Amino acid sequence: MLRYVEPEKLSGLPLGTQLWHDGQQRSAAVAGLANCLAAEGWKPDQILAHSGWGETLGLSAIWPDVPQILWPELWIRPEHGGYGVDPLKPRVTLESQLDQLGRNAMTRAALADATAWVMPTEHQANSLPSEFRDQRLHVIHEGIDTQLAQPNPAVTFALRSITIDRSVPTITLVNRNLERLRGFDVFMRALPTILSNQTNARVLIVGDNESGYGGEGGSMSLRERMLRELEGRLDLDRIHFLGRIPHPQLMAVLQASWVHVYLSFPFILGWSLIEAMACGCCIVGSQGMPVSEVIQDGVEGVMIPMNSPELLADKVLQLLSNPEARVRFGRAARRRALLYDQRLTLNQLSELLNA
Repeated sequence: MLRYVEPEKLSGLPLGTQLWHDGQQRSAAVAGLANCLAAEGWKPDQILAHSGWGETLGLSAIWPDVPQILWPELWIRPEHGGYGVDPLKPRVTLESQLDQLGRNAMTRAALADATAWVMPTEHQANSLPSEFRDQRLHVIHEGIDTQLAQPNPAVTFALRSITIDRSVPTITLVNRNLERLRGFDVFMRALPTILSNQTNARVLIVGDNESGYGGEGGSMSLRERMLRELEGRLDLDRIHFLGRIPHPQLMAVLQASWVHVYLSFPFILGWSLIEAMACGCCIVGSQGMPVSEVIQDGVEGVMIPMNSPELLADKVLQLLSNPEARVRFGRAARRRALLYDQRLTLNQLSELLNA
């Protein structure tokens, strides 16, 4: 395996310019390694890559007739950072516009040399400009292992001195980072009502405390800010912040869940939601994309407006006291998640690569 060296950061550059600088450095590093391979007589059948970081930009100069299949992931728009949809976000700034311009210009340059590109969801595919939504675009999810992510009524394990099973009402939230873009603050504001009305319920929260996709700055994490805001209103003995945990433990957390909450402003769809559905979780999600692509209100789960902590608390409490509804939603969510099984999606990807 050959690895290129990551570019050094230059201080003082606007973010969009920094992205271009980094992308050009990466493209040069990857092209240099590829040129050495070509000099030895090696030539790939296909090139598979993410389009957003610049690695592929020099490869067509070395292997002009080798098909490139790329994963653009998302064409960045203001709403993907919360601008225009999050009432607490300021107006779109020049810095954020330059950031989006730099990222999208990198994607545009990469797609210009590509034969095909793959997006995991229709929502993400629809973010692309119309010029890139033609026969070269293929919507194929990466897929999940629905044999690993499946219901397990007998789940039990110890995690950080907590015994996890399905014996008590358990509410779960899973994000890569605990950030407003994924509704962490809305979830936290719903907890005082939930915990005061369900005196034996517990809350399991998985996620790190970095700024996240929404780019929230400040010296204090959102978790710290929410704990300060809600000081004296939360029973912290029943709220467990688990941080990032190994995947088998994540599956057990989801299997133990009575109600799983997944909120998001428009952005990419997290794998954890599909895995929660595959585990048979009863989902309370946010209306609109990306959640609405996989959950219909009243079918695979319950949908609420994004900024509604009171309504979130109300829906969670209703579901905690209604086992029949939880079972019905969980079974429907599992059926929908089976469409994202890796055995299906990898076959779709193999067909594309073989074509």
